[in-house]
Amino acid sequence: MVSSVSTMRLMTAQIALQTIKGGSSESSSSSTTDHDYSSLPSQTRSALSVMLDKINAGKAESTDASGNTTASTDITTASFMALLRQNMTAAADAKGAGSQEAAMLAAFKKGQLTVTDPTKGVSIKAWDVTDPKEADVDQKKGTAIKTDDWNDFLRDHLQRDSHGRLVRSENGSFIEKGTGNEVYFGQVGTQNYYITWPVKTDTKPANGTGDKPATDKPASDAGASKPATDTTTDKSASKA
Repeated sequence: MVSSVSTMRLMTAQIALQTIKGGSSESSSSSTTDHDYSSLPSQTRSALSVMLDKINAGKAESTDASGNTTASTDITTASFMALLRQNMTAAADAKGAGSQEAAMLAAFKKGQLTVTDPTKGVSIKAWDVTDPKEADVDQKKGTAIKTDDWNDFLRDHLQRDSHGRLVRSENGSFIEKGTGNEVYFGQVGTQNYYITWPVKTDTKPANGTGDKPATDKPASDAGASKPATDTTTDKSASKA
């Protein structure tokens, strides 16, 4: 699996240069950093730049150790939205009506689901990649937000009661301060995301919420940033 965007940039540049010169990437023993790419024709440099920008933006999907394609972690890409839709559909089918997953999927189908990644400083309205109108859309422009770590972001956005306990709706979702929107915080693929959608009815704490300690925290599966125990949410949040 490619370990970093920097490595991919170097490998792509090397292959492109050797192809132009008629050589083979396997026959070269020199380091990619030894090449002077300024000697390439301007049209070639432009094409290579576009290719590298796509990799950097997360539009180009990566592969795992088995060679399987993995979805982008960039929430502004169609690749991410395809994974989100797939996960929500499977989870809603498994949990059934009245579940958090079913509520998320219903909002998604109405175009009311918003995905936020404060660690990257971006938020975007989710879209359905299976919609014929979106067939040619690889990426959309997100809304820039304040870049923040998960600890501070969740502390500032999740609603608590007068005793400092996190408030949940009847389907188990967290509640967003100010808006009253329902919230899912947890994993989609390999990283954590903050997903919100509006509710049409008054939201009230779920049964038993009062028995939960104020230090409950939300799901943050392996490989994702874990919020501090004094500012976060319940571990029972399911995967989208």
